[in-house]
Amino acid sequence: MYQDILTMCWSIKEVNKNLSDRKQLADYSIKYLKNACSELAEMIKKVASSRPEEQIVVITKNSHKKSFALREVVEMLYDPRKIVELNLIDNVDRWARSEA
Repeated sequence: MYQDILTMCWSIKEVNKNLSDRKQLADYSIKYLKNACSELAEMIKKVASSRPEEQIVVITKNSHKKSFALREVVEMLYDPRKIVELNLIDNVDRWARSEA
């Protein structure tokens, strides 16, 4: 499961990185990002069901550390503002690497 989460994080980061390069595909890319974040949320929800006490340490852009339960992270993955504000994809990636 962690490898799938890592692959999804990589994919999201790559599409996001290339978003500005391809103006004609911007609408498609944004739709992909929304769907990918939803799929990532479902993957994390599966982990959360078997490990309800598991938390992800998030390092904010201001270098502050905050811990969030996986169920909270699942909810945040549906909020584009939270994804950007908390650098959520990179933090989920870091967590999955430490667990893999």
